[in-house]
Amino acid sequence: MILLGSCTKDFQKINVDPNKPSTVPIDYLLGESQLMVAGSNDAGGKSWRPNIANAACIIQQMASTDAGFYGGNFYTSASNTFTAYFDSAYPNDIKSLVNLINQAQADPKNVNVLSMARILKVMDFEKITDLYGDVPYSEAGRAFLDNNFTPKYDAQKDIYADMLKELDQAAVALSPTAYIPTKADYIYSGDVAKWKRAAYTIMLRLALRLQKIDPASAATWSAKAVAGGIIASNDETIAIRYDNTGAQLNSNPNSWIFNPSGQNVSAVNGALWSKTLIDMMLSRKDPRLNIISALKGGDTTTAKQLGLPNATDANGLTKLPVTVLDNYSRPSTPMIALANSWIFMSYAEAKLLLAEAIERGYVTTGGLAADAFKDGQLSALKQVSIYGLTPSAAGMANYAAKNPYPAAGTIDDKMKAIHTEIFLLDAATFNHIEAWANWRRSGYPVLVNLNPVGNETNGTIPRRLKYPTSEYGVNPNITTAISRQGADLFTTRVWWDKQ
Repeated sequence: MILLGSCTKDFQKINVDPNKPSTVPIDYLLGESQLMVAGSNDAGGKSWRPNIANAACIIQQMASTDAGFYGGNFYTSASNTFTAYFDSAYPNDIKSLVNLINQAQADPKNVNVLSMARILKVMDFEKITDLYGDVPYSEAGRAFLDNNFTPKYDAQKDIYADMLKELDQAAVALSPTAYIPTKADYIYSGDVAKWKRAAYTIMLRLALRLQKIDPASAATWSAKAVAGGIIASNDETIAIRYDNTGAQLNSNPNSWIFNPSGQNVSAVNGALWSKTLIDMMLSRKDPRLNIISALKGGDTTTAKQLGLPNATDANGLTKLPVTVLDNYSRPSTPMIALANSWIFMSYAEAKLLLAEAIERGYVTTGGLAADAFKDGQLSALKQVSIYGLTPSAAGMANYAAKNPYPAAGTIDDKMKAIHTEIFLLDAATFNHIEAWANWRRSGYPVLVNLNPVGNETNGTIPRRLKYPTSEYGVNPNITTAISRQGADLFTTRVWWDKQ
């Protein structure tokens, strides 16, 4: 018995495996969550399928002849690519973020980690709800905490209200005197002042998303965002900064899709720049064109760039003047470098949205709309410097002269100018999901409806993505969402997308 007692005294201590910790350091959880939000862990689930195969093609920034995969180009459910963001986010980043928030809340010293996590959660859910509409939100990602395996589907109206609240509270809570996770933060390296401005900048985007459905709230939240202070330069663009160690996890997920080290989509002509985009850039004398675009052999000569018409299948290609896909434009080599930053929201977009908020009378302290527009336009041109190249001063000056702000024009003229700039900016930064959401909200630029063979929308541009078919078998709450939002179709509008 004496022997037995001496043997069991440190039994639990001896049987704890030091290589399998029961808790993960909170900094690791923060870094992991940031990479997951960007999609670095699952580029196919976050970047390729929803961002490129669907949103980029739907919004007519990219096109493909691959009818079997690029469903967004043909308005079909091809290969179920429309489910990818939903299928990837919930078991990965949402679960990770909920766990991170739960752990950070347990210790007041981690208030900055908690605030960053709350902002990251908004960043992720903004995309999820804008893609699908009503989705699991308030109860999502909590199965490992409270065994809720069938979270309710929250109304998008309620999701937006909570996201705006979360941004506000997180911004206020950020503290320069509390613990700062410098090395684990791949966005601002722990700079809480920049994080605060980022929160208010995202708030401005979400506020203006309410412009048609709830203009009073759009005005209130826009004013709060500008009063709080938005990001101040291209250096403060909300982005994941990568080092590229050669692994997918530490590479820009959009670049990974096109780069030879990743999916190598460019080499097989999988996704190309669309005719709509290339023609627009050519007509506007856009100096970014020969930075972001090239033919298959690498030729970036502006006059040679050619966009593929959307809804062109293999048979339709044979009827075009140019029948060889190698001769159509695709993202250039500098644009698909694996170390490029993944951009969530740029300073240029913030300034362009500020111009809109001023024009609509939502903001009275942001200066002149024309000045905000000019700053946003110039910053958008310079944003491509993340690819190692910047348009010439003459090229940028010529572009500004050819595409001025219509200060004396109608509100529609001004909105067209603002949102055309955002459309081009989003294309040049692979921000296609945001481009689609912004187009649905603003209506600009004006796009032509297509009628591809076998489409599911009667020839109209899709307004949302459908829910994964697997949801019908695992979460009965999906029926509540459909009865509230409308039929689970590409043509059903989300809450803020008012006719």
